[in-house]
Amino acid sequence: MGIAALLKKKAGALPDKVAIEFEDKKVTYKEIDLIGNKVANAFKSLGIIKGDRVAQFIPNCLELVYSMVGNFKNGSIVIPMNINFKEDEIHHILSDSGVKAVIVDKARLPIVNKIKDKLPDLKNIILIDGNEKETINFHELMKKASGKDPNVMIKDDDYSITFYTSGTTGKPKGAALSQLNVTSGVKALVQAWKLTKDDVFLLTLPLYHIHGIGVALLTSLYVGNFIILKKKFNAEEALETITKRKITLFMGVPTMYFKLLEVEGFEKYDLSSMRLFVSGSAPLSKDLFNKLRKELKSEILERAGMSESMMNFSNPYHGDRVPGSVGPCLPGVKVKITDKEWNEVPVNKEGEILIKGPNVFHGYWNKPDYNKQVFKDGWFVTGDVGKVDERGYVYLIGRSKDVIISGGINIYPREIEEVIESMPHVKECAVVGVPDKEFGESVKAYVVLNSGKKIKDDGVIAFCKEKLASFKKPKYVDFLDKLPKNTMGKIQKNMLREMHKNNKK
Repeated sequence: MGIAALLKKKAGALPDKVAIEFEDKKVTYKEIDLIGNKVANAFKSLGIIKGDRVAQFIPNCLELVYSMVGNFKNGSIVIPMNINFKEDEIHHILSDSGVKAVIVDKARLPIVNKIKDKLPDLKNIILIDGNEKETINFHELMKKASGKDPNVMIKDDDYSITFYTSGTTGKPKGAALSQLNVTSGVKALVQAWKLTKDDVFLLTLPLYHIHGIGVALLTSLYVGNFIILKKKFNAEEALETITKRKITLFMGVPTMYFKLLEVEGFEKYDLSSMRLFVSGSAPLSKDLFNKLRKELKSEILERAGMSESMMNFSNPYHGDRVPGSVGPCLPGVKVKITDKEWNEVPVNKEGEILIKGPNVFHGYWNKPDYNKQVFKDGWFVTGDVGKVDERGYVYLIGRSKDVIISGGINIYPREIEEVIESMPHVKECAVVGVPDKEFGESVKAYVVLNSGKKIKDDGVIAFCKEKLASFKKPKYVDFLDKLPKNTMGKIQKNMLREMHKNNKK
């Protein structure tokens, strides 16, 4: 059963229940299903059929939800795009995916207009908030469309959505997820996290990322809960909403949780209605885990996934939530840790993380040669380094490209980061390898201090020497006001390496 069929089934079971509240609007499950039909039929009238690609270049809004549901019903493929991307980034995604239509708002229309003549496949620019030359108004399009079910035959292996990866090692690649990849991932999360129609979910994640779309929005629409959708995350507003609306479910990235704790008068907010806080998309330090447990009166549930596979691992809802671990495999997912020759290594030994399961994609869009490199005997090579303990809990140590090789010895940045972040004056840090004439690479730490705190580089180095083998201690320490991150809170270590390179010139 495809995504559209699952959503239609829920609309039949809970037709009059409010599915989403956004700003001053409320929409029921039945209304989402009906408008999704209209979108699907409107797309068909524009020549957009099963297998065609439709890009979304809009912030969180109801039109985004409607158009996505319409894509699933029509059989066309959703291409979500980061709303902060600029001209070159958008051109690459639209060109690589060969989109036939892009849904955009007036704020981002100028970017599309600059590049549209270089995109021969782009036939339709659909505007959600006005009328402009050479565009089609989304709402006027809906008025003319039929609300009948389009009845497009959707198979499990049909593509549904393509997420373009963050592109920290070159141009972003399109991770093309099938219907089965998404539905199996959604069902696994509902089972693992005990999600129900009774949850009241505050959704502040951006709906252009796997976290916002796959983990948050689609699991909620599948299970039938009530979503309070926000255009963007605001820490004070989030705390007020949790208190006033008796929120039970919240998902965020570590940066968002940092900001919650920094809200003045945090202790005045009543968070007792909360059933589950989930963190992902970037590592949650042990120190932050413990701070959140103390302040939120709740243990954060940390999980891990990828654009290529929805979610893979999660700490349990019932059972030990281990700081520093992303938990065991989710239902249906298999993991193995290997050496560089792809031989499986013993428990608790670090190595390459490979995964397999119905949630795992079959390859990147238009990258047949590269796809041969990232699959080994049916297992997807994630590019992550980690280990699995005797209980099956997975520990992510870093990206394989971030492992520091100093004097022939592998050094894992996350281990050093955890030590530095345990220092009382430190808010967060990132460790990278930098060129070293004698050892090949040496360790450099970029450190952000808590407000008003001071410490010198030799203090950080001495602390690491006490806690770690001497060869792991940083050779260099730089202090920054903030770390470079993408919109989902992932630290951009390539920018830190470039920063070091430029400073040495």
